[in-house]
Order: sequence, then structure tokens, then C-alpha cells
Amino acid sequence: RLIQLDLPISEAYSLESVGKHSFAIEIGPQPCGVLRADIFNIAKEALDLTMEWIQKFNSGSTFEGDAVEAYNMAKSVDYPRDPTTGELTAVIHPQLQDNDFKLLQPGDPIFLSFSGETVKHDGEELYPFFVNECAYYEKKIAFHLARKITLAIPSISVTRD
Repeated sequence: RLIQLDLPISEAYSLESVGKHSFAIEIGPQPCGVLRADIFNIAKEALDLTMEWIQKFNSGSTFEGDAVEAYNMAKSVDYPRDPTTGELTAVIHPQLQDNDFKLLQPGDPIFLSFSGETVKHDGEELYPFFVNECAYYEKKIAFHLARKITLAIPSISVTRD
């Protein structure tokens, strides 16, 4: 899946933000310190295909334009928290967990409070991603929400001076 992050450089927080064209491949879910064969093979295939494309491009191949489905980040959502202590008061609802990039509609459950109450989504139809990622706890992000868009990819080839 392609995620488009339209962030000003002052808010950029990851390695791809230092590159000229801001490109990264992120594969997951992958717990820290764990090497899973299925995730490793997906990452290797993505890297191999990227290198193959670069070699073809540098050899003068022309790539025809097309359209690609992408997700444009709309906003981040924090966990419900105690207003005094800042501690979490809910977890990701089981119906949302492991359902990244599946349409989230108003009224769909998003959190389950520690007292058993369901917190429902009250915004527009959006697509959640990076749901319950441990790396985002410290950033106070339970998940991100995105709009599905279609990007036009122009025809591309090497131009030589």
C-alpha cells in the first residue's frame, strides 16, 4: 500500500524525510527483535523489485503512466486518557485491531475502555492504519486515519543532456 504523508519538513520524523524524493519501504507488522520469514520475504521482494525498476530506468526504459490507489493521511488519533494522570483508559477495540486499511465508518467501535464501555468513531468515513503500533505509544498515537485517493502516475524515462 502507498501512504502519502503531506508533512512540512519541520514535522517530518522519519528517515525518508532526508531524501530528495522522500521514499521509504516499510514492512510489517514486525515486532521489535523478531525475524519472521514471511515478513522478511515480503521485504526482500519489495527491495528486489525496486532495484530491478531502478536498473531498468537507468538503462533507458520508458515506463507508461498509470493510476495507483493511495492513502493520504488525514489525522492521528490518541488513546482515551485520564485527564489528570495522562494514563490510558482504553485499548483498541477488538473489531479495529488487525484491520488496517479497512473502511472505518461513523459508529464503528474504535476503543474498549477498561470499564467495558465501547468508544465509537464519530467522524467521517476514513481508513485506519498503523493501528496499535507499539512505536507510537510514546507519540500518543493509537492509529492514523487516511482518505483513499487515486494518484495519476505520469510516463517516465531518463532524459539525457
